[in-house]
Amino acid sequence: MPRPAGVRNHDFEAKRTALLDTLTEFALKDDLRRPSLRQFAIAVGASEPTLRHYFGDRQGVVIAILGHIHERAIPLWDIVATPSEAPGTAVEEYYRVSRAGMTHGGFAKAHAFGLVEGMADETVGRAYLELLLDPALDAVSRKLSATKGGPSTPAEVKASAFLMLAPILVMTLHQELLGGAEVSPLDSDELLGQMQGWLASGIAGDGSA
Repeated sequence: MPRPAGVRNHDFEAKRTALLDTLTEFALKDDLRRPSLRQFAIAVGASEPTLRHYFGDRQGVVIAILGHIHERAIPLWDIVATPSEAPGTAVEEYYRVSRAGMTHGGFAKAHAFGLVEGMADETVGRAYLELLLDPALDAVSRKLSATKGGPSTPAEVKASAFLMLAPILVMTLHQELLGGAEVSPLDSDELLGQMQGWLASGIAGDGSA
């Protein structure tokens, strides 16, 4: 007997999750072009009607991928948010954990995917903001708020979070995804060490890290 219209099959969520795993891996490849719904379907070995069944339309696919990345990123954000003993330690820990996540965990590609898609679609842009960018900033803010000697006001916490996230994200995009490692190479360790010292002193507010 055919399933009534609007009624999901019993393994709907399991199949949707399996599709999302493959879609996410495809989205985070080095090629940062905006795939069509057909290209998404080919990548997962499914039909366009199948993707429409599980995600609605192309926009739904992209937002679902961002949501899937969000779920994957929660453990990293929880690690980032761990309080530190002092501002200097907080900055050092953040750069160490976040650089590993950006370079080896694929989060630079995740942000790049969100930016490429979000700039072309306002709804997707809002999803990227809510699912990836703001949670990343919030994790840094939670860390700083719970660190002794850290920023003392909400405005200072937010400003510090932006100052900590922006350099490592832009540097990773510059070197890893935009070809900077070949055409405009940087000594990332030296630059991050310099920025770490500046940020730690600024956040502490007393000229010391």
